[in-house]
Amino acid sequence: MNKWLESRIDENWVLVGGSTLAGEAHAWVALTVLKRNIERGNMKSNTLDGEFIRLLSGTHHISLGFSRAGIVEGDEYAWIVDLSESDEQSDYAIQAEKMGFELLSVRPSLDIFDASRLGIESGVSEDVAIGHIHLADIN
Repeated sequence: MNKWLESRIDENWVLVGGSTLAGEAHAWVALTVLKRNIERGNMKSNTLDGEFIRLLSGTHHISLGFSRAGIVEGDEYAWIVDLSESDEQSDYAIQAEKMGFELLSVRPSLDIFDASRLGIESGVSEDVAIGHIHLADIN
């Protein structure tokens, strides 16, 4: 992880476990809530990647968020997410090359999503995963 933190273009780039996104809408909702938390000064994490991972995990606890949605031992693949929304494909290629990663054409889907890893106890759908994001900020 240190290599990732040192080589990423800036703090807008986050690396999450390959089974932690139920779909593209799931990631977009997490990003939207992240931006809302920034605007309101409600971030629980000191970093953008930490907050994004915490939201995906549906928890107040940053360390639990990293164990659920971050890269953990045994992960064979990951998602590179650009929180700045610049969506320059060349930037993804640069990040992947720096890390020695191979970019794949696979997109987030329920076929590779692991709801239990995120702490979701019942239901396996993108809607359930999106609802789980909102649990992170319920007091």
